Amino acid sequence: MGRHINGFAAFLLREGYANKTVQEKCYLVTELSRWVERRRLPLMKLDEEQLTRFRISCHHRRRVRRGDMWTAHQLLQYLRDLGCIPPPQAKIDKSLLCRLTQDFERYLRSERGLSPSTMRDYLHYIRLFLIDRFRGKAPRVKTLRPCDIHDFIVAHLKVGSRSRAKAIVRALRSFLRFLHQRGTITIDLAAIVPGVADWRLSHLPRSLPPQQVKQLLASCDCSPLGRRNYAILLLIARLGLRASEVVRMTLDDLDWDRGELVVRGKDQKVERLPLPTDIGEALVKSARCPSCLLCPASLCSHERPLDRLERQRGHRCYCTNHA
Repeated sequence: MGRHINGFAAFLLREGYANKTVQEKCYLVTELSRWVERRRLPLMKLDEEQLTRFRISCHHRRRVRRGDMWTAHQLLQYLRDLGCIPPPQAKIDKSLLCRLTQDFERYLRSERGLSPSTMRDYLHYIRLFLIDRFRGKAPRVKTLRPCDIHDFIVAHLKVGSRSRAKAIVRALRSFLRFLHQRGTITIDLAAIVPGVADWRLSHLPRSLPPQQVKQLLASCDCSPLGRRNYAILLLIARLGLRASEVVRMTLDDLDWDRGELVVRGKDQKVERLPLPTDIGEALVKSARCPSCLLCPASLCSHERPLDRLERQRGHRCYCTNHA
């Protein structure tokens, strides 16, 4: 390994390390080289597992300094880039737990269309559930009982927040529906998953009568912010859109030629809805001038779409409303 120290030092200097830091890192490389030589370990066999053993050996002989293992991994990557060491081989987990979670992940992606972040959360909670229920052994999901699910939820309610418990409940319901759909379990256990009580905003009504909707729309004034609020409320009241769907909507989603509106909903689904005349007029008034409707800004922005476009692209509008 000694013939690579100078090249590794030059690499560290190019990365911006100070001379003193480079000297300390090269000293560690020399120590690693001696450790490899004492064990008569071929350079081709150096990998992450051997670095772990080297760290344990250093811990017995001296105090391991902060950054030592990072330096060792830097050297390992440097040698791999030179071709002196083969790339790491991906470890294939063939356990039943891994296969089950992979099948569940494909189900979430293809049939549920969940976002990557939501899938990560679901898979994390399901792994916790299976490991906790089967004590790290191969999961036999056919033996699952309602008490297993109830005990897991109660245990996590004691140590976590209610929002986390609700996320666990959603993941468990989805996983149990998946098992029942593929025939792994004969009983639909998703129906017996208890809900998590959350009384926040429970005093608000689930819906409003038509007269109150009219009063709410009439409460919007003629200011720019009021016209924007009127357009948003009209989208929710007339088309039944979710708040998240309105937030994600941009002016590019308005197809004026066809009289349609593109809606980006849950599960990454994209739908096209007819654009009623009153909603189109409200959107035009909220943008202050028709030329501003060419700006790809969010409909919910407090800032006028044209002002954002001018700031980001240096665009200038010559319409009289913005003179």
